[in-house]
Amino acid sequence: MLLASCTPSLTPPLPVDMSVTVIADGKTTALATRALTVRDALAEAGVTLGEIDRVTPSEFTPLTDGVTVTVVRVTEQFGIEEVIVPFEKQTVRNEGLPAGETRLLQTGENGVDEITYRTVFEDDAQVSRSAVRRVTLKDPVPEIVMVGAQTAFTAIPIDGTLAYLSAGNAWLIRGSSGSRKPLTTSGDLDGRVFALSPDGKHLLYTRVISSAAETAGLSNALWAISATEPSPKPIDLDAENVLWADWSPADERTLAYTTAEPRNTAPGWQANNDLYILNFDTKGKPDDPVLALEPSSGGLYGWFGTNFAWAPDGARLAFSQADKLGIIDPETVTASPVASYAIYQTYSDWVWNPSIAWSPDGRFIYTVLHGPPIGLETPEDSRVFDVAVVAADGSFDASLIARAGIWANPLPSPDGKRVAYMQATAPLESITGSYRVAMMDRDGSNAETIFPPLDQSGLKPLSVTYAWSPDSEQLAVIFNGNLWVVDTATGLSQQLTGDGQTTNPTWVK
Repeated sequence: MLLASCTPSLTPPLPVDMSVTVIADGKTTALATRALTVRDALAEAGVTLGEIDRVTPSEFTPLTDGVTVTVVRVTEQFGIEEVIVPFEKQTVRNEGLPAGETRLLQTGENGVDEITYRTVFEDDAQVSRSAVRRVTLKDPVPEIVMVGAQTAFTAIPIDGTLAYLSAGNAWLIRGSSGSRKPLTTSGDLDGRVFALSPDGKHLLYTRVISSAAETAGLSNALWAISATEPSPKPIDLDAENVLWADWSPADERTLAYTTAEPRNTAPGWQANNDLYILNFDTKGKPDDPVLALEPSSGGLYGWFGTNFAWAPDGARLAFSQADKLGIIDPETVTASPVASYAIYQTYSDWVWNPSIAWSPDGRFIYTVLHGPPIGLETPEDSRVFDVAVVAADGSFDASLIARAGIWANPLPSPDGKRVAYMQATAPLESITGSYRVAMMDRDGSNAETIFPPLDQSGLKPLSVTYAWSPDSEQLAVIFNGNLWVVDTATGLSQQLTGDGQTTNPTWVK
């Protein structure tokens, strides 16, 4: 008996009632319970929880003696409201108007958005209100005011049609530099594509897609507009994420373009290395594009893209990539390399593909070739870049101007007698150094720089775009953000714009 009384009992003790206080729906309930969890205690107290009610402590917390359980009733309501979206006010500088004069180009209109709000109540008291959905019912229309910015530059005759890009809009000059007009007023041209058709009737350009702020990398759309109608309506060509596009020199309202996939890493795209041919009718309706070149990797460093240039007959296109130059026949979808060179190792997020320009007779291609090293560096690290000519049949290539610079961009005149190019002031530092406009005979002889004068700074690498006049006597050049016209025979020049925002000159007959 003594041993039995000292043996521990194996029977668990009987549960003891716990004192629990439940606060819910404005009432306080004292509860004596043997429940295991808060959820069980609420069930005993006859409290039913809604889907979003809040319980403190949480439902599956083990009960302890003396705990207070608080239930907060949470409800939500959804309401829809229409709100006014104020229109923006945009200003377009027009050097065709006297300084200080203004004209209203477009009346602004407010937009309308439909917003769905979620309102949360706790025990019938509002604790938050937030927008959970926003739908645009009507887009706002910006007010556009043209402000005169006429400068005192001397007006000169302009042969043919000259267009340029300024502050995101296209401008057109015909007859005289003192007479110019805006072709677009949207202010969203990105300058990647900007070209007058050979007949001067249309302008091809790319616009930033309105949602580009929310999209990583390349985000544009291809458009065209009449350059002859009094009040032209832009033509949506239904092509997006365009890297390159240009008019066919042979077929009216026909063009080629290539595309890319946007990326959120530099440079902002992954090139498709494709090629499409597109035509649109007299009413501006585009046909379905014809795939002339299947998407591909594009060879070495093909992620950056391929340069193209139409042959004068419109039957072929030249192309350049990081290591080769060739010819494409879009009818047979064949590509034939005509020259090769060592790639240039940029050690950065861009790739060098040389510029390409056809001679007017279609026999030669003027380009820049990566030259051999002059020291112990590898061929890929050579800083030598020569202006060169390549036979379109691949029979030969020859250097015309040694060490012209990586951005030399040779361009033959329309009559084929002379070739303009950019000469780097420091040829072995030509990636970031300045340039001067130079001129040579088509065989590379009689080379000389003509613009700007030697007592002025050179052209920046990012603005070495220029265009020949149709009569082969003048060049349109961008210098310090403004448009200049240079006489190629005398070197005399005339500034045409003064806003400091001018780029992309294009000049046709």
